Amino acid sequence: MIMNIIFFATMYPIVFIMLFLFSTQNKYENGRLFAVNMKKEWIKDATVADIRQKFKKEMRYYAILLAIVPFVSLLTSHMSIQLTIWMFWLLAAIFLLSLPIMRANHRLKTWKTQNHLYEDRQPEHYVELKQAGSVRKVRFLPFFLPNIISIASALLLLPKSSGLGISCLIGASCGLVFWLAAVWIDRQPVSVISTDSDVNINYARAKKNLWKNFWLISCWLNTALILFLEILTLSARHMGICSIAGMIVYTLLLLLLCIFCMIKLKKIDRSYAQKRNLTSDENDDRNWIGGILYYNPSDPHTMVEQRVGIGTTVNMATSLGKGLTIFSAIMMLSCPLLCIWLIQEEFTPIDLVIQNHTLCAQHLKTDYQIPLSEIKDPTLLTASDLPDWTRTYGTSMDTLEKGTFTISGGEDVKVFLNPENDAFIQFSANGKTYYMGGADDAQTTQIYKKLRSR
Repeated sequence: MIMNIIFFATMYPIVFIMLFLFSTQNKYENGRLFAVNMKKEWIKDATVADIRQKFKKEMRYYAILLAIVPFVSLLTSHMSIQLTIWMFWLLAAIFLLSLPIMRANHRLKTWKTQNHLYEDRQPEHYVELKQAGSVRKVRFLPFFLPNIISIASALLLLPKSSGLGISCLIGASCGLVFWLAAVWIDRQPVSVISTDSDVNINYARAKKNLWKNFWLISCWLNTALILFLEILTLSARHMGICSIAGMIVYTLLLLLLCIFCMIKLKKIDRSYAQKRNLTSDENDDRNWIGGILYYNPSDPHTMVEQRVGIGTTVNMATSLGKGLTIFSAIMMLSCPLLCIWLIQEEFTPIDLVIQNHTLCAQHLKTDYQIPLSEIKDPTLLTASDLPDWTRTYGTSMDTLEKGTFTISGGEDVKVFLNPENDAFIQFSANGKTYYMGGADDAQTTQIYKKLRSR
């Protein structure tokens, strides 16, 4: 249930954000409709009106479908099945909500072609030279402060809890990624939208300043989360629940920040709509597949401004663009493999056995092999005796917890058990504390008796 709450709080809003983002393509803005260059008088054409109506109908149908599907996850208590439903739902949302735009884009381009509305002249590349390199908004110190605080906080955790410290260091690296993204966007060439250089430079300043603020706030949110997790190790009794709540709040704040950024970008584009008087090669409809994917062999740029949504997209005709596209496709196709692995994790029972004077904890493989001679002070516990902990790395499901977990106070412990059972063994070995359980209470009790009778 906790996993479903997290998904509904963090992933469910994505479909409405995408719906809002994609639905705006039905409006005539910045000389475009469905990412196709259009003149205002063309909008009144009956065929264009029909294309817009079909788009609304398709978006409404897919939105209702995607809004209902996640509730299917409430019908099962198995976390791996829930995660599988959500992952496929997210992939379906990206695909299905893109379909109406791509169809409308294709229909509009077909209509323009049939009516001979495409210009035959060869589009040109424009480069802004006046103060182009001086349009920079990202400075070193504002981004350095949140990142050094998060890294220092993670390093301070390492002596107390190596597992949580490493996890926080990984989290701190997200702040560095945000910083690099800010620098990369800040160094993008000035977009040429007008013959007036001042217009181009002011347009670039407005957008780069917005992106700078977006990434800087993201860095501080990331730092706040790491500091929150560190405070939990010192004082929180219910560390697991509190850490989950903190990550949910962090994700929701990032989503709200994204929405705010999208709205502000739209306002900037609208304010400069009347000042646009140049069309470059990037703006040729025929170089955009469905208005979403950019493929132009004659354009040497790897990244160009996205037509649908915010930010940039790759030119799939370049070598780097092809590599990034293949990598993205591999990542998306790996999702079903990840789901299969998680289902195996949850539905394969754990097993505790003693072989050759060694305690073996087996699941999909042998996770632990501990010589009996190193096991000290075995104690039989019930579910109410288990401490409150949070996963540092490993697996945490309703029927399986294994790996390194951190308890209140920052101590790392090794866990291998089924939380639905009621009998567990606590012992120490090699300077570490272990909490283990077998496939059922009977097996756990039997292993405990053998450990005590040595």
